[in-house]
Amino acid sequence: MKTTSLLTTLALTGALTAALAGCTSGGDAAPSPTPTDTPAAAADAGQPDDVCTDGIAFITFTDGDGMTKALPDGCDTIVVNGNGGTLTAGPANVVFVTGSDNSIDVETLAQADLDGDRNAVTHGGTAEPVLNTDGTGNTVTAR
Repeated sequence: MKTTSLLTTLALTGALTAALAGCTSGGDAAPSPTPTDTPAAAADAGQPDDVCTDGIAFITFTDGDGMTKALPDGCDTIVVNGNGGTLTAGPANVVFVTGSDNSIDVETLAQADLDGDRNAVTHGGTAEPVLNTDGTGNTVTAR
């Protein structure tokens, strides 16, 4: 009886060791990507500017840059950062603007989030987008 218990214990120990060995990494596997929660986190992670990637486009206006940009195909979410820039874009679901004195024209729009002052967003379409603003003098108007 003791021999059976000992053999069973050894067999289970061997099976468990083999199973656990299969769970460890030999260093060959690539690390899995970590999802980002916010557009800012994606920008910090190296998301390219002026291109729609995975439904998000980052448009940055800085001194020395072209202050007029276009995103003709649009993007689900467009994040604009900077001051005094002009953007013409295709359809968008959400436009988020940080900065002041920007002019954004989008084909269609469901929501505009404007942080800063004197930003002007114009859009086509018949539905009025949701407007969230923390600044003064921001406008969203239909063409």
